[in-house]
Amino acid sequence: MWRCCLTRLPNLHLPDTCTNHSETSIVTHNTLSISQQCATPLPPVLRTTAHTIVGVPAIRFFLYLRAHARDMLGDLSGPQFSAVISLFGTLSVPDPPRKFRTWWGFIFQMVRDKKRATGILTEGDLYWLMRARASEAALVDSDVYAGGDVSDPRLMAARERYLTLDVNTSSPDDHEPYLKTLLSLNKQDTMMEVIAWLCFLMKRDIYCSPNLLEVLWDVVLTADKVLSDDLKETILGIMSQRLSLPVGFTEESRARFTSLPPEPEADAPEFHPSFCLTASDLTHQIVRILFPRITPSLSGTPSQLAIQEWAHSETQRMFNPSARIEFRWQNLVYLALATTRTPIHSLAMVPTLHTNDSARSSAVGVRLVAVIALVERIANVCGVSSDLRSLVHALWASWVEVANNDAHAHRALVRPLLGTFFRLAALARDTSLVYSCVRLASVGFWQFDLGDDTARRQAQLLAVEYLTAARIVTNLPPHIVFPQWHPMLLSKTILRLVRLDAQRAVEVYHLWQPYLPVPDLSTPLGVMLIQEGRTDLAIPMLANVVFTGPVVGTILHPLAKRGNQYIDLNLAAILAKALLTVFASEAPPRTAPARRHMAWALLALACSGQAPAAISTFKNVHRHNRGFFNDRTVCTFLRTLLYHRQFRGAAEIAKLYPHTRWRRFVLLGLARKGGASQVEAQLGGSVRPKWFTDVVARIRSGRRHPAAGLLRQWVTRRARTRADVRDGLKVLVRARGVNSAKRVYRILLCASLDARSRTALGNVILDGHVARTTPKSRGARHVKSVQRTLRMLVHDHGFVPDRVTTNIIVRAALRWPTVLDASLVRRLFDYFVWSGYPGGVGVGVPFGSGEAVMREAALVLGNSTPIIPMSKSSRKKISFVRHVRPLYKMFIKALFLRKDVAGGRKVVGILKEVERMEAERIASERRRERENG
Repeated sequence: MWRCCLTRLPNLHLPDTCTNHSETSIVTHNTLSISQQCATPLPPVLRTTAHTIVGVPAIRFFLYLRAHARDMLGDLSGPQFSAVISLFGTLSVPDPPRKFRTWWGFIFQMVRDKKRATGILTEGDLYWLMRARASEAALVDSDVYAGGDVSDPRLMAARERYLTLDVNTSSPDDHEPYLKTLLSLNKQDTMMEVIAWLCFLMKRDIYCSPNLLEVLWDVVLTADKVLSDDLKETILGIMSQRLSLPVGFTEESRARFTSLPPEPEADAPEFHPSFCLTASDLTHQIVRILFPRITPSLSGTPSQLAIQEWAHSETQRMFNPSARIEFRWQNLVYLALATTRTPIHSLAMVPTLHTNDSARSSAVGVRLVAVIALVERIANVCGVSSDLRSLVHALWASWVEVANNDAHAHRALVRPLLGTFFRLAALARDTSLVYSCVRLASVGFWQFDLGDDTARRQAQLLAVEYLTAARIVTNLPPHIVFPQWHPMLLSKTILRLVRLDAQRAVEVYHLWQPYLPVPDLSTPLGVMLIQEGRTDLAIPMLANVVFTGPVVGTILHPLAKRGNQYIDLNLAAILAKALLTVFASEAPPRTAPARRHMAWALLALACSGQAPAAISTFKNVHRHNRGFFNDRTVCTFLRTLLYHRQFRGAAEIAKLYPHTRWRRFVLLGLARKGGASQVEAQLGGSVRPKWFTDVVARIRSGRRHPAAGLLRQWVTRRARTRADVRDGLKVLVRARGVNSAKRVYRILLCASLDARSRTALGNVILDGHVARTTPKSRGARHVKSVQRTLRMLVHDHGFVPDRVTTNIIVRAALRWPTVLDASLVRRLFDYFVWSGYPGGVGVGVPFGSGEAVMREAALVLGNSTPIIPMSKSSRKKISFVRHVRPLYKMFIKALFLRKDVAGGRKVVGILKEVERMEAERIASERRRERENG
């Protein structure tokens, strides 16, 4: 448990049993250390406060993503991993109810990386992993190893850690993930533990959250055949106890129940919790009696009173303690099937449930209502098959027979069932069922008492279901008794048709609009068509719509969910107009979904011919909220603009940020794609040349790019140091070619370069000339071309070759395999050793070549290459790093490519010996410096 002292938090009650008895003050810089103390959740009073005192984005990006991006996860210790996992797990606990985001996916990633980096998962890590698996259904199948077997001692330790929670004060939602994890193990002992926890929690609190009820329904449905009668009686005892609420609960439980916030007031009768329009709504009324949200009371309109009285009487009859256990348990199974949110069960279960209560024949019996609700759920999710159509007919025949003979069934209870059959008839395209439903509805179910708003709304929505089924499968006239209902009923019918048949809905809308009082449905109909994936039908609807912020968000959500960046050009024009209009005066919501949707919209517009609108929208949003777009979104957007050659727009986006990162990024894209030279001036003169190194490392294909204007201007006018000029010339020779680099070289010579800079830049040109070759062009022509360039630099520009020039010419010559075979390569290597390059320990040249043959082999390098024999005093000018090692590696590669393994190994041995001698020389010089200094 936790023991800490919060500053400025009054009335903070801390438990007496604590693992850490030192009192610390929670502030921003030490919140992480507190998370290291324990993996259990923070007390409820601390959870909301944690979001205020902890910079969640900063912790996420700087403690984890930075190490992940730099491949430095191995530098993080196990406690550091566990601390971040515990912190973000605590922040994800939904208690008290709040609108903060959860971090279960981030916890999965952290656990995966910790397992890969350290190989060890602690008990706390396993606890949060179990909570994440149960809380994030979309990530259940993530490839995260955490022990798996329930017999694993570490997993058992995680269970013990969970059991140390203060069960008397913790929220029921704190238990729900653990209970679901135990339930997924599908073992007898874990099932008994789940039932024990459910009984404890339902006896402790009057109100049960929907998540806890889902665990109860899963237990009832999955363990129906394996539970003993004693365990069933234990669960049914909880149901019987709740028949007389709040009797049987402690004063503390009643106080917690009465302190719950009231239910929000409904704007319309159909949004009231007691309003029933479907068979599922009727079964939810029974759940509201057993697990109330507020104190049950009989109040409301006559139809509401009828529904409440029915739910109360059915609940008393279903779970009467004097009834047989089989009867009560079967009722609970019916209730679970009708109200659970878990995946739909198989259709084979429905015929066995399709039986009416023999003791009491009623049109609104709870078992019959549950079966109708289950059939509708299966039809909505799985569609209507031939077997399901037969089942619907049989179900209708049995129900309508009972309904015609049941004079006690209130019309407010029959209308939801009749509306369900209207929907089933529309889904099944069953004309006979529609006519049968119309005949039954005509027997008084369109009528309602004056002043009963709930009954009036039920009749109106029942008329909507009738009109929808009539337009789908029959040609029944849209006859409506009350003219004042026409606009509302017709509009709701068209919107209901969209979910069933989008094409039919558009046709009916255009058919009714000239003759009937149908309101303008362009906005809601267009939005629903996009949600249904019919953008072709939505484009004409949205062409003249005046968009608002919520409408734009509703449209972007389904489009961004599909993820296709190349959308219809007409739709792109509509979105461009909407985004420009809306976000010119307001900012989008600062939520994660809104950021994702806006990022997709910008990319889709840029890819669909609306790049100017995307750029303007980006500027508008950035003006309202500078931190709305993260770095990933900006990088992707700039890359898309550069890909579609929107160079000026990319430069404008880069200039919105004070730092030079994005301007360098745009310059890199210009070098790759080849942009106008005028764009470089827009990026400002403060852009440093660090990006040239990236270009040199990435542009290796040798393809020509029309970026000579930009690069030449930068090299000749904007470069600040010798390194800038050298790196810029490297980019130019690789991107544009040797001739363009020569022209820049002549311009730079006019600036009175010294001899050292002249040699360095000339070597850059020669190196680029050699690097731009392809395997097909390596031969005599290429070697002569490189030598010709060298002679031109020497005679025309005063170029002075050095040892780097030697290595460049040797590399060009060694790429000529038809002339320089293995024997000539050996002789050429001997010639370099004879000329003064180090040859390791021994006397003479390594391969024993004569002077005449060595000089003959050196002729291939040309007369301008400085490899003439030197005196002993000049040999010290040879650098091992810059001259010797690159040259010897080229010979090693050349020998191995020519299948001369013995020769290659010999040069490898020489290189290692020379490297050892170089290391000894450096060490001795350092010793002398320490002795002298």
